[in-house]
Amino acid sequence: MAFWIGVIVAVLIVIGLTVLSAKLLSGPRRPRRDGARDERMMALKASGAFKHRKSNR
Repeated sequence: MAFWIGVIVAVLIVIGLTVLSAKLLSGPRRPRRDGARDERMMALKASGAFKHRKSNR
């Protein structure tokens, strides 16, 4: 029984270290501004950048 508890603890430690290293390697994330993507899309649509799309015909 103690063997399986040790295996479970070892697996949890490995998973925890993997998640921690992934967070450290990904670096800090920039906070997203609300509506920044929408503003860019509206500007592109207004400029006629998507003439090939059905929704703009």
